[in-house]
Amino acid sequence: MRCRHAALALALGGCAGRTATPDVSQELRARVGGGYDARREPTDPPTLPPGVVVADGCSADEAVAIAIWNSPAFRVELTRLRVAEAELAGAKRPSNPTLRLLFPAGPQQLGALVTWPLETLIMLPRRVKIARKNLAEVAQSLVQVGTDLARDAKLAHVEWRLAHERVRVRQVIAQQWSEIAAVVRARAEAGDVAPAEVDAADADAMLAADDAARAELEVTVAASRLAARIGYPDAVRLVPDDGAAATEPPPPADRLTALALASRADLRAAAIAIDAASLIVGLERASVFTLAGVVSGNGAAYTGGVQAEIPLASQNQAGRGRAKGRQQAARWRYQELALRIGVEVTQARAQLTAAQRSSSLYHGEIVDARQRELATATARYRAGESDYGGVLLSAQRLEQTRLREVELDAEVRRAHAELERATGGRLAALERLR
Repeated sequence: MRCRHAALALALGGCAGRTATPDVSQELRARVGGGYDARREPTDPPTLPPGVVVADGCSADEAVAIAIWNSPAFRVELTRLRVAEAELAGAKRPSNPTLRLLFPAGPQQLGALVTWPLETLIMLPRRVKIARKNLAEVAQSLVQVGTDLARDAKLAHVEWRLAHERVRVRQVIAQQWSEIAAVVRARAEAGDVAPAEVDAADADAMLAADDAARAELEVTVAASRLAARIGYPDAVRLVPDDGAAATEPPPPADRLTALALASRADLRAAAIAIDAASLIVGLERASVFTLAGVVSGNGAAYTGGVQAEIPLASQNQAGRGRAKGRQQAARWRYQELALRIGVEVTQARAQLTAAQRSSSLYHGEIVDARQRELATATARYRAGESDYGGVLLSAQRLEQTRLREVELDAEVRRAHAELERATGGRLAALERLR
């Protein structure tokens, strides 16, 4: 009897130990540069994560760190980890015994019947393995959610930065049109051009000033979107840093695809789901047989035995069929995800390569050529060798070129963010994780 109690205590004690939770925060910190504090409560105000200083401008990486630290949407997803931990704790506990009391009546003495489903003890190791697999799958899926959040934070940061850059460009353009209007006015005062050209130049200058004012309003909208995305309302008072976009060409597509297949957290979660589904198939197969221990007492006499279900009419066909179907679904889901990852990597790399090529052309040659064109047209107009139409056309071309220059810079940043998400995180960090 003492041995039996000792064995039961050992079984319960060994299963009651708390399993270490997969460190989602640490893995996110390694992949995307941001972690979170699991002790934070919904009533806690948003704060900057440790080590993040935005006084000198907020970079894209700092926006990612703030998002992982504060985002309420991400915190909602993190509750799945607690649910999985609770399910693991439940899997470590066998079912409780059942007690039936028979009250004395006439010559019948007080009787008791204790039934304990023994299959829960027999199946306990398998259930714990399944629960551990589910916990690991949830943890890896949360890493992917954090990686997606990092991409979204960077894209919001790109739009915010682009809005600031458009303000700068629009102000330069407004100054340019103001200078052109001054040239036209000087020629009109000298009697070289009609007053109508002055009116046209002044109208163009006013339109350029209005565009600059509207661009400042777009900064406010972009800042509010960034604040909502990263979960930090004070982001509306920040300014972007002056960091340059990525200019280094990406690695070859086959290397990036291999890196993504080895690193993507959602693919790891899909592989773990296959293992869990296989364990469930075995569990459902073993569940055909149910066994219970029975102890009966009547007065001072007691006896014991076992109770077993005879699988004549049902052999758990439904449970086994469902488990096999889910196993097949998990395998197909893994294959589909692996193919999609290859497409995402190829597409993101192609977009980054194209954006970098176009951006380098605009930064190095096209803008300078348009500036020289406008200077020549203005000089010819000042000398009376051409009309206002030539200046107008050159100025409009330069305006479009300057705006396209900052938009291409944003395209490079967007494509780089998408490529990092497609591969599973920052490229240098993923190489270290391998």
